[in-house]
Amino acid sequence: MITLRSFNDSDTDLLITYLNNNEVTQFITASIPQPYTKADAQWWVSNSMNSEYTKVIEFNGKFVGCISAIRGDFEYNCGAELGYWIGREFWNKGIATKAVREFTDLLFQTTTIVRLFVSVVSVNKASLKVLQNNGFLLEGILNKASYKNGHYYDEHLLAKIK
Repeated sequence: MITLRSFNDSDTDLLITYLNNNEVTQFITASIPQPYTKADAQWWVSNSMNSEYTKVIEFNGKFVGCISAIRGDFEYNCGAELGYWIGREFWNKGIATKAVREFTDLLFQTTTIVRLFVSVVSVNKASLKVLQNNGFLLEGILNKASYKNGHYYDEHLLAKIK
């Protein structure tokens, strides 16, 4: 069973474990510090605890990942950029697909957000499948849009409209 909840202080140790796994972080934002320290985890938990836009993903009562949305500013405040990750040992269990569905529904029902979008590196086939299974549509491909760990990546821009 998938549950979305707020972060709490007891999440820091698993947050450190998950975000120090290169397989988890290889295709997500480089703004996540590497190595990921206790101070980084404490900062994230403290700043995310009361956010309606950042949630822990639980699977059968265990913290397994994170999902969040960054709302746009000014004329873009009707939209938000979606981000998520799952701990390596929980991949290929349908957790991300269900979490994206629940979080998208939650945001569309409880906020004024009408557009969620996400940019995914083209080689991250699993994440592209999660989004397509949730009705996100390809809006375009951005060639060599990102550079991480010595590689340029094409980015697929997908969105879902309320």
